[in-house]
Amino acid sequence: MRCLIIHNPASGPGTDEIYTFAHTLAQGGDEIVLRYIGDGMEPEQAVEDVSSFDRVVVSGGDGTVSSVLDCLRDTGVPTLIFPSGTANLFFSNIGNAPEAAALAKACREGRTAKVDMGELYWKDEAGEICRHGFIIIAGSGFDATIMEKAAPSKSDIGEIAYVLSALSTLEPQVAHFTIEHDGQVDEFDGISCMVGNTAVIQNDINLFPDCRMDDGLLDIAVIEPARLVQLLPTAIAGVFDPAGKGLGRPQFKMFQAKEVKISCTPSLGMQFDGEVISNNKGVFGARVLPKCLDIIIDDFSNLAQHVQA
Repeated sequence: MRCLIIHNPASGPGTDEIYTFAHTLAQGGDEIVLRYIGDGMEPEQAVEDVSSFDRVVVSGGDGTVSSVLDCLRDTGVPTLIFPSGTANLFFSNIGNAPEAAALAKACREGRTAKVDMGELYWKDEAGEICRHGFIIIAGSGFDATIMEKAAPSKSDIGEIAYVLSALSTLEPQVAHFTIEHDGQVDEFDGISCMVGNTAVIQNDINLFPDCRMDDGLLDIAVIEPARLVQLLPTAIAGVFDPAGKGLGRPQFKMFQAKEVKISCTPSLGMQFDGEVISNNKGVFGARVLPKCLDIIIDDFSNLAQHVQA
């Protein structure tokens, strides 16, 4: 077996587990290639010869995983996500067993499920159209503010950086969102508009109860205008009803679409998969890229019922 491991050594608080994984995975006759992305190697370079490998392993945080998977779309190479970042939310949504030995076993077996990505596009300061794939959530507003404030410290203190960032934003700014989705137009005032490909966050809380990464749809949510303390009903609903099937998500306006264009007045910044985007235009779009990734799963995965033979 030829296996390509793409690792970002700068992701997360620092761990050597990827080397334990590689040691556990290797058997006689295998070729394990380890490539480090960052300064000197971009994801596009790391995957140039990906078709010559039997497996790809992506090791890093959600931003790293998002960037590499964006380059692996429609290649058909079985891809394992190895959690080496701060939050590892995409890995949590897949639901594989997290131990290095279990992941090595899953990698060798190579069972896969076809899953979607989202594609985000926006205009930069020069008016040029930019694009990037996303695997979790893209959005504008309160979520982007949290990511921006957490960025300087998340590598040092981990997930607590996001909590501290949220607590420091007691009165999120309100904006007017015009949302064009699959031929319809809706308008809402809110503190955030999020577009999700997956929606399970920390503590297994599902932000968008009907969201799946293999349904060919994006989930869109606007959070109604509120101070931080006024979001308590939604927080309580998340704690007592993580799946969101009973209490739902108070203060969320939610719907699904294959393609969406969002205008935000005033502009509240943007983020995707925890990465902050400089966007003062206040306009962005997204579409679903259905079943474009072949993700390796195990028996514990939330996608196990979609395993290919």
